[in-house]
Amino acid sequence: MNHIVSGISFPAIRGIQAGHEYYIVMCPLKRLKKIFTLDESMLAESDKAQRVLNHSRIPQIAHYIHSNRLDYTFSAITACIEGQTYFEPIAAEGHGNKIGNLVVDEDAEFYLTDGQHRSAAIQQALEQDPALGDETISVVFFVDKNLKQRQKIFRDLNLYPIPANRSIAVLYGSTPEENLTNHVVEHSEFFNGVVEFSSRISKRSAKFFMHSSVHAACMELCPHVTEKSWQQHAEKAVEFWDELASNLPLWQQAKNHQIKPADRANYVLFSAILLKSFAMFGNELLAEHTNWKPFLKKFQGINWARTNKLWMERCFNKGRMDHSVHSALLTLNALKQHLQLPLNAEQQKVEDKFLGIKK
Repeated sequence: MNHIVSGISFPAIRGIQAGHEYYIVMCPLKRLKKIFTLDESMLAESDKAQRVLNHSRIPQIAHYIHSNRLDYTFSAITACIEGQTYFEPIAAEGHGNKIGNLVVDEDAEFYLTDGQHRSAAIQQALEQDPALGDETISVVFFVDKNLKQRQKIFRDLNLYPIPANRSIAVLYGSTPEENLTNHVVEHSEFFNGVVEFSSRISKRSAKFFMHSSVHAACMELCPHVTEKSWQQHAEKAVEFWDELASNLPLWQQAKNHQIKPADRANYVLFSAILLKSFAMFGNELLAEHTNWKPFLKKFQGINWARTNKLWMERCFNKGRMDHSVHSALLTLNALKQHLQLPLNAEQQKVEDKFLGIKK
């Protein structure tokens, strides 16, 4: 029986989970701000049913919307309603009994249970592009839920989901940067067949670089790609990586299965940090030298073993590879010094600090 005198109405589909009704509605983006007005950040931790809003994520998601204006994709937002609701089906029986209007008392509270960053980013995107307002996002409403029940819903929704690993995300992506990396992996004679797309590389795997590591390196090699320029940059990147590989016998031996997978761990050459440092070096090399290939031949004489003191505390520290930006710079310095190339001001500053030189 309907006891709601005045309320908000949503076209909705009714479903059942665990014996309880829930509703799916298509909500115009411009209406999200009007519905979700409660700020849980002002509440005590025990009174919240959401994680703390990470404000740095909001512009990232808003940028994603604008960058993919014609093909952005959002999953449903989940929300709870605390207060009176009433469902008016369009028919008494059959499928029509599950389709109708969800009427919510105007005094009811709406709580975002999953999707607060999407909602905040959409509101930010609307400020720049109001035309988004009439587009919709699906919202799953659970009704008549108190705080404890909302907290359980939040916990349950976040208990099992596993985010796509970075390598798969790049492989399935279509930004200019992702297109460049995918082109390199497919068309580079060296990389083709040695790149892993799953979450990790097993000790017995014939693959020795993660796709995400190749992507990070390619972004260092070609940091300024656009929709119009990525293919040109990609061809140059393929040329660089294959020329580099031709001057690294260990890479060639590993690809030809002449080095056991377990033995690759004895060399820094098979680490993501070296890949990144090579890319940083390549970015400088290609920008400053037209005839750049002869420089790479000098890499043939480097000892790439982890036991080589050259790598200690640069990319290899306390028994583990160090993947920090600082370590990438120190490793880049070592590569340039081996080739007897001068360091730039930033690199020299990092090197002096590493060597304990005060100026």
